[in-house]
Amino acid sequence: MKRIYLDTKDCSINDESIHIAGDTCHYLLNVLRMRQGDVFLGFDGMGKEYEIKVCRCEKKSITGTITSLIQTAKTELSFKMTVFQSIPKGNKMDFIVREISQLGVKRIVPVISSRVIGSFSEEKTVYKIERWEKIAVASSSVAGRVLVTEIGKPVSFKTALESPTDISILFWEGATELLRKVVKKYTCINFVSVKIFIGAEGGFSDDEVEMASHYNTAIASLGNRILKVETASVIATALTIYELENL
Repeated sequence: MKRIYLDTKDCSINDESIHIAGDTCHYLLNVLRMRQGDVFLGFDGMGKEYEIKVCRCEKKSITGTITSLIQTAKTELSFKMTVFQSIPKGNKMDFIVREISQLGVKRIVPVISSRVIGSFSEEKTVYKIERWEKIAVASSSVAGRVLVTEIGKPVSFKTALESPTDISILFWEGATELLRKVVKKYTCINFVSVKIFIGAEGGFSDDEVEMASHYNTAIASLGNRILKVETASVIATALTIYELENL
C-alpha cells in the first residue's frame, strides 16, 4: 500500500474525510495514478497516520474517506534531538538532511560557524530551506516515521549554543574523550531534549570549542580518523542516538 506525506497546506482533514489539493493532489493523480476506490496510507508529519479510500477525483482535487487511524510502531525517538550542522560546501547538506532525517531527529538547524564558506542571501536561504524540507519529508516517509524532521533557519554558532536543552554535545577532531564516555556522565539525568554540533569542512576553531565549553557543552571525539563532514554527520547522529537509547 502506498504511503505519502499529507502536506498541511494541501490537505483539509476532519474525523471521517479528507480533501486534498495542490502538489499533494498532483502527486496522487499524476504520479501514483490514484483513482476512485484506491486505498493509500497518509501521514500528517505530526504523529497521525490514516488509511484513506479515494471517493472522488477531480482535475485539481481528491476527496477521500478516512477508513481508520493507524496505530503505528514506535518509530520516533523517546527524546527530542536537534542537530546543529555547520553548513558545508556544495550540495553536501542535501545528503546530510536525507540521511539523518531517517534516524529520527526532531530538527536540523544550519549553523554559520567560523569555517563555513560562502554567503547566504535571503533569497538563496529560502530556496535552500525549501529544498531541505522536501528532502526531509521524503526521507522521513521512507523510514516509516510519523513525524517529519523540521528544518530551521540558519543561525550563528553562538545563537545555537544559547538554545536551551538537557544535553549538549559538540564533536571535534581534537577531543580526547570518546562519545561513550561523555554520554555516561548523563546517566543520572532525566533528559527530554538533546542537541549535537557538527562542523563544516575544517571542523570548529579552538575559540569555538572553548566557547562551547562555557555553555556547558560536552566535547566528544568520533575516534582517531578524520572524517568527511557528511560522514561525520551521519555517524555522530547515529552513535549519539544509540548511546542515549541504551543508557
